[in-house]
Amino acid sequence: MSPFNPNFKPFECQHCGKELFGRRDKKYCNDTCRNTANRKRVGTDTWYEPLFIAQINTILKRNYKILKHIITMQEGPTTVGKFSLIEKDFNFRYYTSVLTTTSGTYYFTYDHGWRELPDDKIMIVMNPKQAYV
Repeated sequence: MSPFNPNFKPFECQHCGKELFGRRDKKYCNDTCRNTANRKRVGTDTWYEPLFIAQINTILKRNYKILKHIITMQEGPTTVGKFSLIEKDFNFRYYTSVLTTTSGTYYFTYDHGWRELPDDKIMIVMNPKQAYV
């Protein structure tokens, strides 16, 4: 209570409840309280992402990096052996879109894709239109 204003109520930290000194618009007593309160708020406000979503995103990123590395080494569409992709941990079960043409079915991870050819060969292509949602 202030001797100058009998109705004055001191401001309190929104996280720990300690009395605040200084600016009137101050919400937290220190950085630790501010960080803890914000982490708590963000954690409860956002949707919990199940573990399998993070695992699938990791697989898609790895597939994308492998395809991108191969396509940038060769300018344009290129053909590689299926087992060379498997050795690099490429996972053929995960992709973001499918494009069926008269020449075959292409599986895309964002804008980089592949098509299976005879004799365990894989043709790798790039199609920027496949990355659009």
